[in-house]
Amino acid sequence: MKERPRLLLVFVGLLLISLLLLRFQAVAPTALRAATAPVSRIGVVAADNLRRAYSTLFEERRLNADLRRLQAQNDELRQRNEMLTREVMRLRQLEKITATQAPNALGIAQVIAVDPSALLARLTLNKGKRDGVRLRMPVTVPGGLVGQVTGVSESQSTVVALVDPESSVGVTLQGSKGGRGLAHGLPPDRMKAEFSRSVPVKKGDVLVTSSIGGLYPVGIRVGTVEKVLPLGPNDVNRSVIVKPAIDVGVIEDVTILEGV
Repeated sequence: MKERPRLLLVFVGLLLISLLLLRFQAVAPTALRAATAPVSRIGVVAADNLRRAYSTLFEERRLNADLRRLQAQNDELRQRNEMLTREVMRLRQLEKITATQAPNALGIAQVIAVDPSALLARLTLNKGKRDGVRLRMPVTVPGGLVGQVTGVSESQSTVVALVDPESSVGVTLQGSKGGRGLAHGLPPDRMKAEFSRSVPVKKGDVLVTSSIGGLYPVGIRVGTVEKVLPLGPNDVNRSVIVKPAIDVGVIEDVTILEGV
């Protein structure tokens, strides 16, 4: 009988200990999760940001590579378009010259150099003997006469322009006025033409090539009379200053004619 109260006390004590343990077990995990939650969220956010940053960097590199590729393609297409545009302009120039100046054009040449001397007016072209260029071939553009070929190598040629002091060209008044004359280069950018005293040349008259010399086709524009010089009592000829139709310092392409 004495054992039963003792067992009851032991049972009650064990029950109380169990209840206390259960209480602390319920509270401790909740407190721990509450304490570690901010740290966990920071880790998740940092990992997500890192992933996004890597994806953005990778996408930017891909886009930059695509941009460079497209720019290179655009540059190539622009160059091709410029080449085609220039070729069309050359063909139109050739067509216009064969229709208005001379039908026997050799072809188009590019001006690759201009003599820097103020006393000379000479051009270097990118076509020579292998292209059929020969000495004394006329050189022209749609706006008027440029000069003639005076030197030829295998791949290049030299042109003496109308304003060069060694240049000369037979001229006449455009239209039905007639009157033949001879024009020489007058550096740096003019010409001097001489006509018979009887030729009624005046300021503003347009001069074109004549048959004098037999080098140039007839009727190609040479220039415009800028000034008529006074006649002296012993002058046989009437002299005029001529502004050339073409500024050789700015032309890029010329047409070479077979000549007459």
